Amino acid sequence: MLALFRTNQLLGGVLLLPYLVLLRLDGFWQTPAALAPVPGFGNSWLIPWLNQYADWQWSILLLLVFVQATLANSLAFQHRLTPIVNLFPGVFVCLLCSLLPTFNVYSPYLVANVFLLLAVRSTLAAFRQMSAAVPIFNAGAWLGLATLFVPTYVWLLLPLGVALTVLKSGRFRDQLILILGLTLPHYLLGIYFFWDDQLAYFWSKQWSGVWHWPNLLPLEWPMLPGFSLLTVLLAYVLFSANNLKSKMKMEVQTKLGVLYWVLFGLGISVVFTMPWQMEKWLAMAPIAGILLSMRFTKMRAATAETWHLLLVVALLALHWSSYLL
Repeated sequence: MLALFRTNQLLGGVLLLPYLVLLRLDGFWQTPAALAPVPGFGNSWLIPWLNQYADWQWSILLLLVFVQATLANSLAFQHRLTPIVNLFPGVFVCLLCSLLPTFNVYSPYLVANVFLLLAVRSTLAAFRQMSAAVPIFNAGAWLGLATLFVPTYVWLLLPLGVALTVLKSGRFRDQLILILGLTLPHYLLGIYFFWDDQLAYFWSKQWSGVWHWPNLLPLEWPMLPGFSLLTVLLAYVLFSANNLKSKMKMEVQTKLGVLYWVLFGLGISVVFTMPWQMEKWLAMAPIAGILLSMRFTKMRAATAETWHLLLVVALLALHWSSYLL
């Protein structure tokens, strides 16, 4: 199956749609349950809309994952993150974003990660540019839009700020531009609601009930297979850092380091988002998917095909086991 995606034609990404339908097919027959309100101003209007048009929920989630996969391919193409250009980043973003049955339900991370990938792309575009105010500001603005759906993504200011010191410089001006970009969406919405005398409403929808001290995840038997598989995959990605950077140009090594910093920031954002639920694995899915795809690119073709097939079988088993048992 992976052979279909060993192409360097970005338009070949259209093949990700039938692949994604296969991975998420069981969600097509599920009756969407009513979605509960969650923090984030963007969710305050999107969730009621999804509840009203519940029949469209599966298609919208499919589209959001497909957009993430397309952005992942574009990111890898633009920055030459792999020695062999292919569509594997999109494949593994689709795979990780669909791995668990709970991922068939709307999660704010599905929207926030679209803006996150745009923020990462803008950040990487600042590499060694003398005048990088525009991409840095854009990175902050995209991250600001992401925080409208997952407010704890504000933690990603830390890894993106570190990334700027690695990619360009440690000047305070660059950090300030990044912060100004992040505050722009909130500032514009704040001005609108202040003018309409509803600033308190905007603040409560965006920030109320966001911050919590971390606590232990109460693991139950139905959660263990998926939790264990995702833990192994994430550990594999983390311990593959040196392998991915070996024999790569210094520019690519630097940009891979940025991806690992972003992955670290996503982990922090999840820790402070309670209650901890399995859907929060989606936070790390796009970045982990890109890094995992690079590891598969370096494998022998037969080995990569075998492991990919095993992951697809594991996904189908997790999704369809409730129907068969």
